[in-house]
Amino acid sequence: MIKRKVNLLKYGDVIMNTSESINSLESMLPCNTDWNAIKWHKVEKYANKLQKRIYRAACLKDYHKVKILQRMFVHSEAVLLLSIRKVTFLNSGRHTSGIDGFKAISTEERAKLVDTMKNMNIKLHKPKPVYRRYIKKKNGKLRSLGIPTIKDRIYQEIIRMALEPQFEAQFEANFESTSYGFRPKRSCHDATSRIMENLISRKGDWVFEGDFEACFDTLSHDFILNEIKGFPAYDIS
Repeated sequence: MIKRKVNLLKYGDVIMNTSESINSLESMLPCNTDWNAIKWHKVEKYANKLQKRIYRAACLKDYHKVKILQRMFVHSEAVLLLSIRKVTFLNSGRHTSGIDGFKAISTEERAKLVDTMKNMNIKLHKPKPVYRRYIKKKNGKLRSLGIPTIKDRIYQEIIRMALEPQFEAQFEANFESTSYGFRPKRSCHDATSRIMENLISRKGDWVFEGDFEACFDTLSHDFILNEIKGFPAYDIS
């Protein structure tokens, strides 16, 4: 059993000293999953420690280590469990299926899904087309909404959790006090508080509100793919 000792790691506002086995998760995962017997606090602790290590390596610009840790992360059964729990239990859209009509609502269905996906390889996964729905906007126009299948959502969540600490390190270094959108533990309330602080301290006298028309429709996919180039989810042996 291999042990790796890591110095003080900082991710968000949490500082921890970790020194434990990479394979310590085995004791909390039964062969045939009993959903009600899963020790969620240990599962979350294990995944969080891996994220902290990714964050620390990214802060040190050790991108080789970042990739090694991300590869370990996407293979982790703890991360798989957390992703399945979020998609099928915590998310408000858990009752909505994709084009395959599959949902996992009961504990038995979730446990069966865990056992199925433990034997799958993210590298070999072929995403299915999204189920297309249209939602009416305030201006009367329709917003297109694509609903992935449950398994696609689970893999999306795994990849998000693996990439987030890497890019949080970059945002913290470059945009710590000016970036609030779509970042963990940040909200519009933090942004408005920052605006008020600037106005009170006379760092600015104007507040401008704007919106990018069809923002997500016009994002450069080539740019995004280039930014995540080398992400090991597509290079897993």
